[in-house]
Amino acid sequence: MASLRTLAILVAVTLASFSTVFASGYQLNEHGARAVAMGGAFAARADDPSSIYFNPAGLSYVSGFNVMLGGTLILPSTTFTGPYPNSTETKMNSIAFFPPNAYITYNFDNGFAAGVGVFTPEGLGTSWPSDWVGRFIITKINLQSFNINPTVSYAYKDLVSVGVGFDYALGNVELDRYNNTPFSDSLGNPITPFLNMKGNAHGAGFNFGVMLKPVENLSLGFSYRSKIIFKVDNGAASFSGAGYLASELPGGQVSTSLPFPETWYAGISYKGMNYSVEADYQYVGWSVYNTLNINFTTQTELQQNSSIIGDYSNTYIIRVGGEYNIDKMWTVRAGVFYDKNPIPDAYDAPILPDADRLGLNIGAGVNLTNNIALDASYMFLPFKQRTIQTSAFGLNGTYNTTANLIGIDLSYKL
Repeated sequence: MASLRTLAILVAVTLASFSTVFASGYQLNEHGARAVAMGGAFAARADDPSSIYFNPAGLSYVSGFNVMLGGTLILPSTTFTGPYPNSTETKMNSIAFFPPNAYITYNFDNGFAAGVGVFTPEGLGTSWPSDWVGRFIITKINLQSFNINPTVSYAYKDLVSVGVGFDYALGNVELDRYNNTPFSDSLGNPITPFLNMKGNAHGAGFNFGVMLKPVENLSLGFSYRSKIIFKVDNGAASFSGAGYLASELPGGQVSTSLPFPETWYAGISYKGMNYSVEADYQYVGWSVYNTLNINFTTQTELQQNSSIIGDYSNTYIIRVGGEYNIDKMWTVRAGVFYDKNPIPDAYDAPILPDADRLGLNIGAGVNLTNNIALDASYMFLPFKQRTIQTSAFGLNGTYNTTANLIGIDLSYKL
């Protein structure tokens, strides 16, 4: 029975990994190349179609009819050294992601404006060698999500504007890993079942924003996005290579629900003759992820419902950035941000190793014609080296992570 309980715990940890991908370090804020080039400091100006994400109140200051399409190429790189006291270094497999964004907006020239945005608030994944030391925690994970966000706004003269939106989120995730068990086959070889899990999630929320322009050239902005409860009610787990344990590990349907945290921005922007600068503070309510309940439709001695503690902390991001108009055709941009990670040492894991990070951003915009503009951004994202000594997954060691992000957006204005 002790061995059975051990395997049950291992399965529960696996399911925790499957579910927490929606809530551990997968938040993406790269939803417009112009904003990204300025370090994401955009809540107080929000004067292009990506205002739907950053601050819907800015929609009233985006004139005419606009279409904006693009995305961000994300190239992460991670190494793990350990487990302690070993000094073996494992490098994550090369992977790439391209979360897209798309916006359509229209200004009615009477203070009212409306639009809809589609973007990826959560995404990414990891891929490790199939024989690496952490294969019993993760070998591969891929997460995709899409947020559909219809929005309206109203501005009173040039003094104050407000905007509101509705969020409908869809997502899917797939995870692969091996399971370490205390059992052996008839030849004495360890039984290490391979687990594949897939799931679809959906949820709904809202967002709103306010912009104030108390004096000429100065703008204040505040925007809020509610938490979204993702419901995974049709997840599927399957085991292979389980040998005589197959009847106790039938897999089948898995369900859970978990919150994606609320977030808000507060910013101040100043616009000069041919330049503008902004500073933002972003709050992320990660403490909403405390305990996760995982439910199997089919339960056995080894396959039981369980509850997993996350114990995340609320955190913040500080952003500063600006742009300079060289002439009517070219604009250059730069920004920086500091992102405080929410995950305690005990729960940091190779699913997506997280740490405090510093984002260094540059970019440029070019008006190709009177109606068409192209914006590009580059971000170098070094993570603080993180050494884990109290891992709840039994994988103490040191993570080093960097990422390169290249963004592009093409805009049409009529």
